[in-house]
Amino acid sequence: MSWFLGLIKNPSFMSAFFGFFSAQVVKVFIYKDIRVFGRYGGMPSAHVATTSALAWAVGYQTGFNSPMTAIAAIFLAITTADAVGLRRNVDPNKGHTLMEVIYGFLLGWVVAILTTKLYKI
Repeated sequence: MSWFLGLIKNPSFMSAFFGFFSAQVVKVFIYKDIRVFGRYGGMPSAHVATTSALAWAVGYQTGFNSPMTAIAAIFLAITTADAVGLRRNVDPNKGHTLMEVIYGFLLGWVVAILTTKLYKI
């Protein structure tokens, strides 16, 4: 059980978790339907919000020139490219629009700022 406590005390992990959770909550309000919670696609991109929150939180914690931040940023770039490019080419109904990805990125950034500030208390 110590692994679980370690995760919930980890600001980067919690930032990613809250990035995903907040994106799904925003979808419920935008679409006015609780059934969209947890579904793929839609505004904002939860995949991008999750990886954006992770990358920003790692950057704020370890510095933006650290190898860990580079890894998280590459993970964000791959996820974003997949969300807006690859999946749209495979099935136009499954990919995200550019705006859904941008809002996911911005949501993740805001979540990372809030999470890393709250975990410093």
